[in-house]
Amino acid sequence: MAKTRATRAKRKGRRRGGAKGEDRIVAAALDLIAERGWRSLTLDDVAERAGLDVAAVRALYPKRDALLEAFFREVDDKVAAEGTYSPDDPNSARDRLFDVLMRRFDALNAHRAAMVALTRDLPFDPKGAGRAACRICRALKGALETAGLSSQGPLGCLRLNGLVAIYLYALRVWLSDETSDLSPTMAALDKGLRAAESAMAILGVLAPGASGGAGRPNQRPDDPTPRRPSPKPST
Repeated sequence: MAKTRATRAKRKGRRRGGAKGEDRIVAAALDLIAERGWRSLTLDDVAERAGLDVAAVRALYPKRDALLEAFFREVDDKVAAEGTYSPDDPNSARDRLFDVLMRRFDALNAHRAAMVALTRDLPFDPKGAGRAACRICRALKGALETAGLSSQGPLGCLRLNGLVAIYLYALRVWLSDETSDLSPTMAALDKGLRAAESAMAILGVLAPGASGGAGRPNQRPDDPTPRRPSPKPST
């Protein structure tokens, strides 16, 4: 019976939400996080902002964390939808990772205020912070695969740990980067990837194609501006 009621509420939420009620709910949550912070967010407030019944919202997202999971899953999907690199892609691993991580920052950019609030508030929510850390690891594991790099085994673990550090380094810059082209974020990400490449080249952590003098595609040696390769969409 309870399952039936929950299913009906879920369907009702989708009908009343228009083409995609889930999007309205997540968007409402992000707006509220940006305005009031994570710690004060309630599902009742989200339902009111989205113009939906609380029961319908709770059927779709029983807890606040489910709202964040839905948002970051959407970001993951957007990153992957732009194309996947093959392991033998001629672009260097550094370039591929640069492109994939910049896709992520681009996808997050529309909700920078909410991300700033989350970064500020999550340290005061140990459980939420732990789940967020696990979520970042899963997302970056997917980023490695999208860049054509394995995340499996000891070598994959090294790659993932290094990429987490690089991403967090660039994230700190992105949180305050209000430029139209995100050039400070690109510079920080490029710097982190180059440092990791230099430090770990002997282990092949970013291989294949991590180095070898190929450089960035279509870039002069004296041009410091990071460039982004264009993968062929996966089929």
